Amino acid sequence: MNEARTDRRSTSVRTDSMDLLREIQAAAVDPDYTRERAWAQGGRAHRWAQLPVFALATMLFAMSAVMTTRSAPQIEKDRAAMVTAIQAAQKQQDQLRQEIAATRSEVYGLQQQGLASDAGNARIAAQVEQLSIPAGASAVTGPGLVIVVDDAPSGATDARVIDTDLQQLVNGLWQAGAEGIAVNGHRLTALTAIRGAGDAITVDYRSLTRPYTVTVIGDPNSLQQTFISTDGGVWWNYLEKNIGIRMTITRQQKVQLPAATRVTLRQAKGGTP
Repeated sequence: MNEARTDRRSTSVRTDSMDLLREIQAAAVDPDYTRERAWAQGGRAHRWAQLPVFALATMLFAMSAVMTTRSAPQIEKDRAAMVTAIQAAQKQQDQLRQEIAATRSEVYGLQQQGLASDAGNARIAAQVEQLSIPAGASAVTGPGLVIVVDDAPSGATDARVIDTDLQQLVNGLWQAGAEGIAVNGHRLTALTAIRGAGDAITVDYRSLTRPYTVTVIGDPNSLQQTFISTDGGVWWNYLEKNIGIRMTITRQQKVQLPAATRVTLRQAKGGTP
């Protein structure tokens, strides 16, 4: 009996000792360490979960770069084709305008012949001829000026000829007594618009190329002297002296202006027989 009690006691002691050891071992671990370890394990799992997202973003970026690189030659090719098409359309438009001007001149000549054949219409023929010149309805030849204007040699953005400069020049020439004006071969009328389109200057929506040549019909001496004192003359004097924009004026005894390609009849009044 004593041995049995001794064995049970020994067993109880060993059991209690083991429980005490386990408790000491558990208490030896720092609670902060436990929390940090749990966070690290969770963060590692979170980072692993983000890897597919980063991989997908990298793949999309690479695909975008490849597509951009491959599409660049096609964009340049499309641009070249568009430029060629525009140039062809402009060339065709110029040809059509020349045909219109030639037909208009032919009609004007036939009109003059028809009026001249009747002595009673001589006065009407003279009026038509006189009015057709300022209206731009007929080609005209006579003495005048050839004015060439261009950007400043510096090539600075603020030293370029713009649409307002040409407007001032043309208005000053009309004010000085010009009978007819053409800019780069385009005859001007009372309805002609000189405007800017981006970096280009247009006359009736047709782009001009520099240098800009302004051909004027009128008395050369009087035109040049009177132009200086007009608003346009003062404007261009400032451009030359302060900005460097260039202008040369040449007097000529014979200059020719084409007929305007667009002359619209706005008003008509019946005459008395």
